[in-house]
Amino acid sequence: MSARFAFVLVPRFSLLALSSAVDALRAANVVSGQTLYEWVTVTPGGGEVEASSGLALRATALEDAGPVTHVAVCGGERSHDWAPEGVRRWLRRRAHEGASVGALSDGSFVVAEAGLFDDVRSTIHWKCLDAYRERYPALDIRASVFELRERRFSCAGGTSALDLLLTMVQRQHGMDLASAVADNYIHDRIRDSESSQRLSAFYHLVGRSPVLARAVKLMEEQVESPMAIAAVAERVGLSVRQLSRLFRRHLSMTPAQYYHTVRIAHARRLLVQTALSVSEVSAATGFCSAAHFARCFREHHGSSPRNYRHHQAAVQGPQ
Repeated sequence: MSARFAFVLVPRFSLLALSSAVDALRAANVVSGQTLYEWVTVTPGGGEVEASSGLALRATALEDAGPVTHVAVCGGERSHDWAPEGVRRWLRRRAHEGASVGALSDGSFVVAEAGLFDDVRSTIHWKCLDAYRERYPALDIRASVFELRERRFSCAGGTSALDLLLTMVQRQHGMDLASAVADNYIHDRIRDSESSQRLSAFYHLVGRSPVLARAVKLMEEQVESPMAIAAVAERVGLSVRQLSRLFRRHLSMTPAQYYHTVRIAHARRLLVQTALSVSEVSAATGFCSAAHFARCFREHHGSSPRNYRHHQAAVQGPQ
């Protein structure tokens, strides 16, 4: 019996993530000479759904999807703003019926909003990790390429969807078929779920200065309640002067300046990817007041936090 996937298209979905997933299924059919997989694209009410690239795909109405064994919410730029109650109910119903339910890319927001990631690990594209963790602090959220459990799955999007689907093919039909499909795409290694999406500054710096790398890691981990530079220096076994020399030599800035850029970058992601107020973003990134945060943000981005958020929403387009 073939497995049947329903790909739920979120407005502004990632075409690369969707095509990576669908083509893995198509190639598995071709290579095996059997119809192992079927698929359908769906959306509330049916009709065309525009991808982030501007290309549009026609999708079937959710209620017309028919029986499915797998449901994948294919997200993209604005998934954090999109989780209609009808979609959440439909996802929960499919899960109750025994379907494996998960997400590609930023579709994790939608599945989490439906309560279907409450008891399992999940992941999302690295650009959205901060916002995802802020919105769902109780979830077990990883920075992995993908997560795959018995009836839940998620991936970081892009080509990680290919790794996820190849792993599904491997588990269902064996490594020989999965390897043959991977070869079809010149994909020389199927990444596992323990692979990290993106190397943080820690990994980029560890070869140049392990001590500096540890200091940077401390800063990245302590954004909401920033550490004093003296405390960072003490934790890595240096004096403040020695730590400052390392930062200037390798990063051309002081420790305090670097820490500041880390917090501003975190704040920018929260502004774009969440509905947190400016005051809440300020608190989440360790600034003493919203006014101070606004001044610092304007120095970096030439715009107030509120105007920056409105501009980004206008650039990305309406839902």
